Amino acid sequence: MRSGAWRRAAAAAGLVASACVVACSSSSSSSKPAAKTSAEVLLNERMAAVLLSEGQAADAERAYREVLKDDPNNPDLYDGLGSSLLMQGRAKDAVESFEKAVKMSPKKASFRINRGLAYMELSRYAEAEEDFRVADASSLPDDRLAAAINRGRLRQMQGDFTGAEEQFATALSRDPNSYAAHLGRGVAREARGELSSAAEDYLEAVRIQPRSADANLRLGLTLLELNRGSLGCRYLERAIEIDPGGDVGSKARMVMSSTPPPCERSASNKAS
Repeated sequence: MRSGAWRRAAAAAGLVASACVVACSSSSSSSKPAAKTSAEVLLNERMAAVLLSEGQAADAERAYREVLKDDPNNPDLYDGLGSSLLMQGRAKDAVESFEKAVKMSPKKASFRINRGLAYMELSRYAEAEEDFRVADASSLPDDRLAAAINRGRLRQMQGDFTGAEEQFATALSRDPNSYAAHLGRGVAREARGELSSAAEDYLEAVRIQPRSADANLRLGLTLLELNRGSLGCRYLERAIEIDPGGDVGSKARMVMSSTPPPCERSASNKAS
């Protein structure tokens, strides 16, 4: 009996030990999240990019930070994170992220362009110009177009409207249907007092993007300055229709309610 009792005790001890091993193994594995598969990581990266493209900057930032834990050597993720930060007005943080992307892939022009935009927001104009200069030598047409447009914007920020017009003209030579280039050149021409030429650019911008409240507002205001009140008011009314509760719509509404009524100015000027 002693021998049988000993064997039963040993068997029971073995069961307990076995149960402990299983439990400990289960507890250990549950304390660490399972590593994501490459397909899951790719899906999360795409979700972050979609959030960014939809303008959901804060959500995109969180998504990029999360996916970077699984793919920390991907420069596209740092570029996306930087873009989400820049959209939130956090240019200094954006530069840090863009710099990581550029360091990992120094020949990718789009990373340079995005970093240049962040530099512009920080008034680091020389560094922005250098990034745009490098991007201007890209083999990709879209990169060269973006470089010229942003060099034009940079010169506008510096008050060099002649230089800005030249850069936007370069952009238009690369893509005659660029909305951004027509709008930018219109702004530069208007700043130089070339109202008729500015109106032509704004009209092209409206043709390319009819639902642009900004282009309609600028065209309407310029036409008023050219004493074409009734036509100018049509574009102001369109700006209000497109952006009824926004800043652009408010500006157009304010002009429309001024005294004397802007739509009557051209007629009164002809009469005088």
